[in-house]
Amino acid sequence: MPPIVSNTPRPPTLKQIGQKVGLTSAAVSLAMRGDPSIPADTRERVLKAATDLGYTPDPELGRLMSYLRKHREARVSTGLGLISLYKEPSKWTENSFLRRLHESLTNRARELGFQTEDFFFRDNRITPGRMRDILVARGIKGIVVVDGPTRVDSIELDLAPFATVTIGYGIGLPLHRVCQHQYQEIFRLLRRLRELGYKRPGLVMDAETDRRTQYHYSAAFEVARGKEHNSNIPQLLDEEITRQAFQRWVKKYKPDIVIIQGSPSAPDYMAWLAQLGLNVPEDMGIAALDIDTYAATGCSGIVQDYEHVASAAVELVASEIRIGEKGVPKIPKVLLIEGQWRDGGTTRMQAQPATVKGSRKQS
Repeated sequence: MPPIVSNTPRPPTLKQIGQKVGLTSAAVSLAMRGDPSIPADTRERVLKAATDLGYTPDPELGRLMSYLRKHREARVSTGLGLISLYKEPSKWTENSFLRRLHESLTNRARELGFQTEDFFFRDNRITPGRMRDILVARGIKGIVVVDGPTRVDSIELDLAPFATVTIGYGIGLPLHRVCQHQYQEIFRLLRRLRELGYKRPGLVMDAETDRRTQYHYSAAFEVARGKEHNSNIPQLLDEEITRQAFQRWVKKYKPDIVIIQGSPSAPDYMAWLAQLGLNVPEDMGIAALDIDTYAATGCSGIVQDYEHVASAAVELVASEIRIGEKGVPKIPKVLLIEGQWRDGGTTRMQAQPATVKGSRKQS
């Protein structure tokens, strides 16, 4: 039997590529992995030379090397930086949203073989340039950025050396991001309210929250209000929701249920309604778009799955580290995690439930 002869040319070695560009094999290896110690123009020169010599990556070998590098780096470097745009480190524990994120970020990173380190970008003692140097010196390969109290268009930190993922829409840069599926959550919430028999839902939200969520809540509610609920109740959107404005809105439009942003504010709204002689849930319902599972408010609404959001953010940044993508991506990925409805003490079945399309009749 004649020997099998392959017509596929042998790929160039690192040494051959190095000879073409005047670098060592080790430097070529670093350049082809996108290591931040190699200047960008040098890396481009190496990649061009490799292409000219007929180099193509071996996906199986690349997968193996990614596995080996990940486990080796996890033992000798910090791995992942968790960057908060809040000034105070205490926010990780004071704010239940941040606490849930932080716990899940660190847990999932540990499961994937990474260690994590916390950084606070608004610390006035550290310049953006100094923070970049600290991150590089500590072996940080990827970062997860958690936005601050207000939306920002950009951050001053040089992201070029790092695989970067952010959580939510609070940073305007076109980064890979993981978010709650707020648009879909409005429809999920309204569908449940219709099943309970509510016919006149009204949305109350401060303008900053609306901006931070890319107007997904208000846009989805506007669509649903016209198509599914046939309601003429306008949204109450303002820079600050005051008692006076809320009570005027309730008296004028008479909603049968108020949709609020977060369950921690439910007691305030209940008190304002009580001043109008309206009890919850007997006279009016309340549903929150974000149930704080750490607080015992007993509010009905959507439980946003921050644990899966955080886990997905770590998995996404880990995948970017493996493929060597750094900096602001040309085509950002957006991964959406949908929350789930939870019944609570602020809603109840109405006397004449509305018919929900697609629901089965009970025999």
